[in-house]
Amino acid sequence: MTTTALREPTLADLLPISDSKDYWQHAACKGDPNHEAWFPYPSQDFDYARKICAGCPIRRECAEFATSTGQSGVWGGHEFDRGKMIRE
Repeated sequence: MTTTALREPTLADLLPISDSKDYWQHAACKGDPNHEAWFPYPSQDFDYARKICAGCPIRRECAEFATSTGQSGVWGGHEFDRGKMIRE
């Protein structure tokens, strides 16, 4: 019997896998183990996530995804709450 060690999920594990345009394969945050940084409380700083997003080639698509699907957290360098941008 083989046992597999459990691991913390990376941000890539949390990204939508049903995206037919394959945008997420190019995300700058893909594989980032600091997934808490992408879902900060409103009073927390989100500079870490914003810096990663700054050079991301799919930043616009990511923010559009958050808006169209009602996401919360940092998407495309902006913070969203249920699809509405609350911090730039």
